[in-house]
Amino acid sequence: MDIYLLQLLGNWLSVLCVTLTSFFGINVYSEDKANVDNMNYTKTATVLNEVVDYKTVYVYNKSKPLDSAPTVLQEGQYGLIYRYADGESSVLRKTVNEIVEIGTARQSKYTGRLTTYTPYCFGCSKVGNVACYTREHKKHSLIKDGQYYVDKEFGKVRIVAAALSYFPCGTIVNIDTGKTAPFDAVVLDTGGSMRGAMKQGKVWMDLAFSKSNKAEAKLVNTKTAKFTVKRWGW
Repeated sequence: MDIYLLQLLGNWLSVLCVTLTSFFGINVYSEDKANVDNMNYTKTATVLNEVVDYKTVYVYNKSKPLDSAPTVLQEGQYGLIYRYADGESSVLRKTVNEIVEIGTARQSKYTGRLTTYTPYCFGCSKVGNVACYTREHKKHSLIKDGQYYVDKEFGKVRIVAAALSYFPCGTIVNIDTGKTAPFDAVVLDTGGSMRGAMKQGKVWMDLAFSKSNKAEAKLVNTKTAKFTVKRWGW
């Protein structure tokens, strides 16, 4: 048989293999071109196509919440090898592994109870000092400094009390009561009720007021507040 006819037949078989591979869903190669030269005219140019599957590699991020969706950092890509009948091979396209990022930090979304308090509550210090130091390592007084704190990252935010063993000082949480517009708050205080609830696996936060405000307090008090952590601690 004429050697050029054999070359043509070999190339046709290569195209057929890629077509069948695409048909069965292994991959689709729309623009790849195979230029396989047979420099030895004393042997045939029979070629077989081999599709090489890629691997999925997982990387773990300690600062990403556990309940967040996995993120594909790098798309996987099948490799393609031309393998000759005599065992020799030629790589048309290298395999690229898929890289997926998984969060391992605590979950970020909670549903729990939100109540309110003032520095004049039973058991409070009466001078208004909260339990945590600010990022500037200063004491914050609800009476002197007010019920807001200016955070370098999130701006002017409300102050809440929480179980510090779980929500450390400086934690930023978005609070949605379902009755008012969602707002950001920073954990700067704590209380026995919050600590006790957390031991039972329940989230309870207490929104600070510099003075009594029954109208606003009535709006935010709820047992089904939605808490979304936006930053863990300072």
